[in-house]
Amino acid sequence: GTQTSPAIRKLPVPRRSTAFAAMKVSAALLAVQCTAMVFSDFNPLGPKLKSQNPPKYALTAPTTSTQGYAVREKMLSISGEDFYVEREGGGRAFDIVGSNKVPFGVGGFVLDKMELRAGGKLCGSIERRAVAMATAYDIYLKGDCIAKIEKDIVSLTPSYKFFYEAGNSPRRLIYAQAENNGNPCYRATGSFSQRKYDIYARDGSEVATIGRQLLELMPDKADTYHVKCAAGVDPAAIIALALVIDEDHDESDAARDARRKEGGDDGGGMFGFFKGPLG
Repeated sequence: GTQTSPAIRKLPVPRRSTAFAAMKVSAALLAVQCTAMVFSDFNPLGPKLKSQNPPKYALTAPTTSTQGYAVREKMLSISGEDFYVEREGGGRAFDIVGSNKVPFGVGGFVLDKMELRAGGKLCGSIERRAVAMATAYDIYLKGDCIAKIEKDIVSLTPSYKFFYEAGNSPRRLIYAQAENNGNPCYRATGSFSQRKYDIYARDGSEVATIGRQLLELMPDKADTYHVKCAAGVDPAAIIALALVIDEDHDESDAARDARRKEGGDDGGGMFGFFKGPLG
């Protein structure tokens, strides 16, 4: 038969080597992303949080640099809604005291109530409205409604909005109208099945994240999730958003569990990963 020259025989070798090298690079990148998912609060390859001008009427002192928090459910909780919040570098930042057995709040009859405290000082009473088209909470301090959180009625993905409110102060009314202008100060968007929410400012920049570590998603574990805020962000507002989202997910899980017992579909929420995704 016809013999092939040595030059032609060597041509496929570099092509195979290049393809193999590309496969190794792809495998290495995949390993880095999986490791980041398991051992990090948030994927370090994701977008960098953008610093903000601090809001004038923040619930608590805004962050001066990027700050992480761990929100943990207390092991002994009468209400089932008692949490404590620790800073990433150590130290207690907030305490959340649930009062869901008390049907009355500052705003009258409420379905749920949680008190957010920093160093023993009340930052706000987070109270769920009894009558609302979708999930809605008002935040009260000294009898005034100083902020509100509302879930979008129509949205492709779960979306929650945080507004500062005027309360009974004329100066705050002018500020709230100018600040909000129909747009929330913060908007949280994400997915139950992704177990992660991104928080955006009015200009569309990402300023905070809420999520859980993969190894904390076992169904028998107490709720623990992580919040990271950019500089100039109101951490109490982001923690309040996280609490409201957690409550919504707990209700979703309970509803799905009830349907499951009746032979319906299966699924879970933000903290029910092993029960199945929520579509």
